[in-house]
Order: sequence, then structure tokens, then C-alpha cells
Amino acid sequence: MFNQWETVAAMPEAVLHPAVAATNQRIYMFGGEDAMQNPVRAIQVYHIARNMWCKMENRTVKNVSAPAAVMGDKIYIIGGYTRRVIAYDTKANRFIKCANLKERRMHHSATVLNNTLYVTGGRHINSHDIIEDSDNFECYDAKTDTWTSKRTLPYKVFDHGFLTLTCVSQTWAKA
Repeated sequence: MFNQWETVAAMPEAVLHPAVAATNQRIYMFGGEDAMQNPVRAIQVYHIARNMWCKMENRTVKNVSAPAAVMGDKIYIIGGYTRRVIAYDTKANRFIKCANLKERRMHHSATVLNNTLYVTGGRHINSHDIIEDSDNFECYDAKTDTWTSKRTLPYKVFDHGFLTLTCVSQTWAKA
């Protein structure tokens, strides 16, 4: 079925502001918060072909308003009111601790291009515990487990999308 909406299986637990990523015919939802704004410590996975969800409780998951991005077999969950960055290995079904962000961050966006993770904008908590909008632009190198600050964005942005677009050029041979 193409070009039309279809109803799929309901999520096991409704959440606000989870980290979401898709890979290998599955949509992964990490954490978020419930209607009472309590953190949800779970991974919810939707299998597209089977139209089926599974839910796994996990004490490692405690993010709210964090983006997720896929790089190889790992899904990176970046910040979410914290500096913490973790990578979920989809093959080994385990988490790996990564280098922390330079500041606590939430409502930011992330994408991957050429095996580098890019993070933009969002909100951060300053030294006076006040939430401020951000124009930060950082990148993460998974091989060296390091974050690098890039130039600032032209505007402070939060709750925005960040998508990698790839141009595929194909030359057709004449018969």
C-alpha cells in the first residue's frame, strides 16, 4: 500500500519526547516521559513487516527530549536534559557509554553524514540553571570518541528537524 495512511499496531506505552530512530525494518523509541512527566525507562521497538511492538524495560534509558541517530549498527541517543551520550548496539542488544556532550542539552537535533554525527541547536541549561536556546553546532567522531565544536548556527533553534539528504547519481547505458 503506497501513498495513503494506514493504521498500525498501538504502542505498548504512550510517551512524550522519546528519542526515535529507524533501522533494519524497525522503529526504535527510547525513553521519553509519560503524561505525568515521569521518565519512561524503556525501549519500545516496532517491527514494520510484522506490525508488532515489543517493550523492554531498561534502567540505562532515561532520556527526555533527546534525538537519536543511526550510524552503522548503533543508535546514538544524545543528551536529553543531560550531557550523557549512549549508543545502543542493535546487533548485540547492549548500550555503550560514549563521550559526554560539552553541556546539558535538550530539544536539539542530530543526523549522520559520512560516519560523523552532527548535533545542532536545542536548549541548554546555563551555569545559573536557566534554560536558554542554543545556536551550537557540534560533531562527534565515534572512532576517537570525541566531540568537536563547529561554528555557531545563524539562529538559535530548538525542536527542529535535521535530515541528511543524499544525492545518488546514476548513469544509464544506452542499448
